[in-house]
Amino acid sequence: MPQDQRLNPKPPDARIDEVRRFAHEALRASCSIFYWIDNRQEMQDVEHYGYTGANFPQYQGGMKAFDPLNIARLVNSGKRVATLRQDHVLASPAEFAHYRTYLEASRISDVLDFMFWNGDRPFAGLGVLKSPEDPPFCADSLGFAEAMQPYIEFNLAAHPRLRSQRLTAHLSGSFKFTRREIEVTGLLRAGCTNHDVSDELGISLGTVKTHVMRIFDKLGVENRASLVARVIQMEGEIVFS
Repeated sequence: MPQDQRLNPKPPDARIDEVRRFAHEALRASCSIFYWIDNRQEMQDVEHYGYTGANFPQYQGGMKAFDPLNIARLVNSGKRVATLRQDHVLASPAEFAHYRTYLEASRISDVLDFMFWNGDRPFAGLGVLKSPEDPPFCADSLGFAEAMQPYIEFNLAAHPRLRSQRLTAHLSGSFKFTRREIEVTGLLRAGCTNHDVSDELGISLGTVKTHVMRIFDKLGVENRASLVARVIQMEGEIVFS
């Protein structure tokens, strides 16, 4: 299988690349799948490495229901690291037998799944896939994976995506920001002018000014510099709380 063959045309995410390279090398695997998890426990922004992933639409289209290590089953089991070889009992024998046909067609001999948590909810997962040519997972590699999981989880917790989600929840819950006010705050945080915000969101300049004044009032700040400083302070407090 060709190494590092990426399905996604978007630029690589350096933090995710570091995570999957570390997992590939440490666990001696050819392939991996990294994905974010939304509030419905569904995969989002899936990135495949090391193979074409041609059969992945089949997985999303129905095979995931038979996967012993699908997100719902891993969450319910409380497992943060699991392998198909050891944990296939999370599905019924009939379900796993059906799922094995998909694995054989995809040339996958075993899978080790990491689940990463933020408080009481999973936010991302990493599947490390073994091809028939790869050495199998052994007791030492499984033990190392268990030790790797909290290290990777800690590093991913500082990912901009997670920081943005935590900040959004904080602004919405603690300061009663509307969705639009959160969008405007993000653009102001990025250095956009009122005209930039107007163009980006397709709203009038007067509406932008109204949003800005309401944001200032809710956060108790008087200008953009104070707003940016306040948001940066909140980001730090949320990440390390």
